[in-house]
Amino acid sequence: MSKRKADEKAEDVEMASHGEEDDDSGSDGEDIINVDFEFFDPKEIDFHAVKNLLNQYFASDAILFALSELSELVIAQSNVGTTIKVNGVDSDPYSLLTVLNMNQHLHHIHPTPASNAEATGSSSSAATPKPSQVMTQIRDYVFTKSKQNEKLHAKLRELLSAGSKKEVGLILSDRFINMPVETAPPMWRMLLEEVKWAVDEGLPFNFEYYLLMAPTYHEVAPKIDLDEETPKPSKKKTKTAEPATFFFHPEEEMLQQYAEFTQDFKLTTPPTVAESKNTFEDYGIAPARRMMLIHKSKIPEVVKLMTENSQW
Repeated sequence: MSKRKADEKAEDVEMASHGEEDDDSGSDGEDIINVDFEFFDPKEIDFHAVKNLLNQYFASDAILFALSELSELVIAQSNVGTTIKVNGVDSDPYSLLTVLNMNQHLHHIHPTPASNAEATGSSSSAATPKPSQVMTQIRDYVFTKSKQNEKLHAKLRELLSAGSKKEVGLILSDRFINMPVETAPPMWRMLLEEVKWAVDEGLPFNFEYYLLMAPTYHEVAPKIDLDEETPKPSKKKTKTAEPATFFFHPEEEMLQQYAEFTQDFKLTTPPTVAESKNTFEDYGIAPARRMMLIHKSKIPEVVKLMTENSQW
């Protein structure tokens, strides 16, 4: 399969900077920086950066998963998956989008990193044949989180069973917070192209469904303000409306419109003491996740919508 990402670049994206002034200034006085975003396959050199992005993706629940093994699976899959870099092939990626075959990694014997890879953080340790530990962890996690939605839970158990003929693609997507949303549509277009090429070559990417756990948040009372002066709560019970859910990634809000099943859930693991000092809740944001199960027929529609969205 021929690869072309190193030679392709996304359209220039205008980003505002509050740094030193130069000759190029926006109408509001902010500097405009033109950045070329280069698209690459995940590579061995990306191991630690990919692991960091996955750690960010799973947030405080990252400790529940063998992320070194998951990073290895992402990197070993050279035919499908994209990273974005801005300083050449040897620099760290700022974005990641890929899809892994859950059924393949759950029910087929395949090489995965030996147990000491997680301890050492090395991607060069000897491989030993065994079912994927991390995919088993992710499967059990989505089973637990989907229990509130009986239909979704039953569907996932059916699709991920050993005898299922319909396979599920696990979408892993995250990026640095300052990456512009305009970089998302090209990545999704590439993902669709690569999945098609892989299927044409007889590789196990003929997914019936795609599973995504999109990062979301809702607004809460800022802890910083509450700590300063907290009034005594009234004993009278009042009904409060459910807080609105917002997406960190706008393209995933589009995806959920095409999902066959969705389910919101809270993270299992509370932040550590160190993390709690910088938690979103201090500033009025409570992070969560929205699980989406999307049929393969809907993905091209939503990617087309992403591409044509004039608001980005």
